[in-house]
Amino acid sequence: MKDFSGKVAVITGGAGGLGREFANVAAGLGMKIVLADVQQDALEKARSELEGQCAQVLAVLCDVRKGEEVQALADAAMARFGAVHLVFNN
Repeated sequence: MKDFSGKVAVITGGAGGLGREFANVAAGLGMKIVLADVQQDALEKARSELEGQCAQVLAVLCDVRKGEEVQALADAAMARFGAVHLVFNN
């Protein structure tokens, strides 16, 4: 993929560390971001900061060890943005 602008990235573990940095890069490239994490407070802080960078963000509480939560994450991403172009399973 050469043009990231307007594309959708799903990032697990996105509220901190490498996932959060990847979200910053994605926002800088103009991507729409689906941010998933198990820590609600960190997730909301990351969402707020990314929206402050003018990114479109969907924050979803998700434990990737639970199949039903991963399915809910996928369903939420499709419902909000209609497509997923990149998945960073951190």
